[in-house]
Amino acid sequence: MGKATRSAILLLGCFIGMGSTANASSFTVNPITVTLSGKDQSALLTLQSQTSEEIRFKVLVQEWQQSPQGEMQLKDTKDIVVYPGLLTLAPNEERKLRIGSTVPAGAAERSYRVFVEELPPLRAPQTSNKSEVKVLTKMGVPIFVRPGKPAAAGSVEGMGLAKRKLAFAVRNTGNVHFLLQSVRVKALDAKGAAVFQKDVEGWYVLAGGTRVWEVEIPKDVCGKSKVITVAVESAEAKFDGRMEMPAAGCGP
Repeated sequence: MGKATRSAILLLGCFIGMGSTANASSFTVNPITVTLSGKDQSALLTLQSQTSEEIRFKVLVQEWQQSPQGEMQLKDTKDIVVYPGLLTLAPNEERKLRIGSTVPAGAAERSYRVFVEELPPLRAPQTSNKSEVKVLTKMGVPIFVRPGKPAAAGSVEGMGLAKRKLAFAVRNTGNVHFLLQSVRVKALDAKGAAVFQKDVEGWYVLAGGTRVWEVEIPKDVCGKSKVITVAVESAEAKFDGRMEMPAAGCGP
């Protein structure tokens, strides 16, 4: 690209780690989940610079739903307000954002994401290399507006096997989200011993939402299997599903 400065690269990060702070290359966000309710309709989100340079941010909130494959579905909303929407952090400075709900708590939990997006600097640092790639980060932090009477529950549904491919769905039958810690598929023989086991990756299943998977059962164990089980575990709920092996399930 010669002497011209390269275009900034935008990285989208949606942090759900086990810690209490989400870390980017140049700043941190704390907490990593915001929970609001009818009693607590506002909360603070802390941004802290981790660099010796000035950083500019744009902050916005969007309503958050999910596809059955786990993809985020976002749309603009006025249910949640955040202040300030634009801000600048001096080197190593810390600022707090105020997040508030404009809607009352309903029968089911509402889900949103607040995005903290790093903006390009107004002027390049004097020490910067003109061919250097500037990496910008966009963090997405979940916001949940809890119902008055939260209840976590779920079920494994739609289990079926065809051509050695197991299809099943995890449905959130409660009124609050859960974060999947384990989704384990097992194939058992006639004596109840496991001849196959596989853990599939899970994420959030929002209130009223459904997540679907497909798992291939290896050919060498499919014919030996008599039962298939799916065990689901989260911090909020545990449940499972069970299916007798269909006679034609291992066929071509």
